[in-house]
Amino acid sequence: MKRALTAALLTLAASFAATAQETPSQPQTPSPATTQGERTGARHRGLRRMRMRMRYDGLRARRELNLTEQQVTQMRALRESTRQSTQAQREELRQLLRARHQSNGQLNETQQARAQQLREELRAARLRAREGFHASLTPEQRTHLEQLKAERKARREQLREQRRQGREELRQRREQ
Repeated sequence: MKRALTAALLTLAASFAATAQETPSQPQTPSPATTQGERTGARHRGLRRMRMRMRYDGLRARRELNLTEQQVTQMRALRESTRQSTQAQREELRQLLRARHQSNGQLNETQQARAQQLREELRAARLRAREGFHASLTPEQRTHLEQLKAERKARREQLREQRRQGREELRQRREQ
């Protein structure tokens, strides 16, 4: 027993000695390019997460609303026609945003006005598509969809409140 205890103590002492001899690594500050890349990656993950959540919500709504194949086909066709009809506006807006990024966040007045006009056109196209989607639903399905939206809004508010309380608790702990 004494041998086992001695061996364990020697092993423990050797590991402490090895750890003490290591030089502590200093945290390196990331270069601006790395930081930007990390932000872009995080943003990409956030967008991907959002798209997946939206896709899941769409599938969930489809299942819960009991959409017929005809309704699904009609909605797909409407979504595709909207996407094709707005492709030129979306591409032009992307080019303006690239130009703004390259010019350190500055666009001239005509470019700003055009970007605003494109955003309005795209918003109007989305509203028309939404109206088309709602038009293809039965009255019962519309009612159920409104209930789903209300539930989602209530859940979002509940999560917002939990985050606010968590931030407040953290702030209080830091002040102590």
